[in-house]
Order: sequence, then C-alpha cells, then structure tokens
Amino acid sequence: MKTKISKALLLATLILGTTLLMFTPAAEAQAAVAYSVSFTNGQVTLDVRPGASGIGCTEMVVSNEGQATIDVDVSLSGGGVTISPGAVSVTLGPGGSITVPICALALTMSSYKTVQVSALASGRETNTQLNQVNKNAGFAVIVEQYARLSVQATQPFQRIGPGKEFVLTFNAVNNGNYRDTVAVEVLNQEALEEAGFTVALAAAQYQIDAAGEQPVQLTLATPRGTVLGWSNEYHTVIMQVSTTLQGETEARSVTATLWVRGVFLPGFDPIFTIFALGLVATALSRSRRD
Repeated sequence: MKTKISKALLLATLILGTTLLMFTPAAEAQAAVAYSVSFTNGQVTLDVRPGASGIGCTEMVVSNEGQATIDVDVSLSGGGVTISPGAVSVTLGPGGSITVPICALALTMSSYKTVQVSALASGRETNTQLNQVNKNAGFAVIVEQYARLSVQATQPFQRIGPGKEFVLTFNAVNNGNYRDTVAVEVLNQEALEEAGFTVALAAAQYQIDAAGEQPVQLTLATPRGTVLGWSNEYHTVIMQVSTTLQGETEARSVTATLWVRGVFLPGFDPIFTIFALGLVATALSRSRRD
C-alpha cells in the first residue's frame, strides 16, 4: 500500500514540476520591450549667412514604457547636413527616460533647403538581448535663405554731350543662397530731374538666381538747355539694388559719374528753329523797308 502511495506522490511531483518548467519561462517572456523616441522640437532652423554658426539643436527623449530593463540604440542621419551625435546608446530601467541634445550643422553659405533627419531606434531586453523592437522618429532641418547683393557700374565714368540720350548699364549680383527678387532704384532721381535730366529704368525688379548676375539698364537724357552755350558739368547717378526677401534688409548702391561737356546747339530744336526763322523774317522785312 505504501509503495502505491509513494508512486502516486512521485508521479504527482513530476507532473507539477513539468508544469512549472513549462510555464515559468512564458511568464518571464511577458516582460515585453516597450519604449518611445521623440524630439522636443520637430523643426530646426540653421542660419548659414557669412559669419553665422550654421548650427541648430533640438532634444531627443527616449522613454522606457515597459517593465523590463532595456538597451536602446539610435542612429541619426540627414542628407546634406551633419548630425551630432550621429548615434546614441542607452540602458533604461522600467519607467526610466533620458534626454539627449541633438544638433544639426550646415556649412556657411550652404544652399537654401529643407532636410528630413531620420532617427532609427532598436530596443532589446538587457538581460537576454531578445524581444527586439524597432522605432522611427525624426525632425526637419531648414537651411534658411539669406540675402547678399552687390552692384557695379559697367562705366563708372562717362563723358557725354548736352542734349544727348544714352544708356547706363549696371550689373547686379545675387551673392545669397537662393533665387532673390531684387528691386532697383535711382536714389538721386529727383535731383537729376531737377537738373534737367530725364531718367527711365528698364524694369523696377529682377529675379536673380543664386550666384547669378543681371544687367540693369537706365536710360538717361542730359539737359538740352535753351540757349547756345558751353556745358562743363559733373553729375552723379546713384543706383541701388535691394532684396525683397521678407525679414531681410540687404541693399547695396554704386555711383556712376557723368561729365556733361560740350556745346549745345539749340538750333536743332524745332521750336527754336521756328523762333529763329521768325527773327530772320523780321530782320529781312525791316531791311527792305530801309
């Protein structure tokens, strides 16, 4: 009888042990890997104008949302900009989190563009290195547009006679990092017109690509005068080019000098010619009477 009880007890013990052996690992496996990766600022701007740093930063937050201690590896990349650090590895206990500064860098005078930075994360249970879970996150990097201009006169000094019409040409250059709409203006136009010049720009604005050049034409007519006489005067033309980019105040100017020199012959003016003919006719009429 005792032998039968012992056999029954032994059999029960084996069954119970087998059951525990079968279900204990499954219970441990329930400690799933759960975590999140996010950025405090989804958009970073980089100022790349000459003299600027070209650096912008945000923060990456990695949080353990599960009950297991986990290892998380994150790699970061963005085409056209440098990301630092490019890789992050952390170990987090249950409920733990970490904040890591992430910075983007672009070279000074880089072209205006938007870059998407990707963060690829891989998380595993620390003890077993099992139950891998992958996550994706990211942020945008905007390399800001800036304006830089220059302007030159193709003929900085020009001699011209009185009563003459001619064209002055200036060369506007876009030294910025993207296409710019450039306004042109003769700063002393009013003074020139008061001196008897006529002033006319071919256009008030031009679109100029980055590193591009645009001829700016200005039609001028020197004062004609009303009597026969000798002209010997100096005048200046001040041409300004300025950006229309919102938030920018970039403007450049250049001066061209005009030497108005020569004899003005008003006899070629039709009105003066009629007046002169009248005087001649009057003189002839008087001579006949005499």
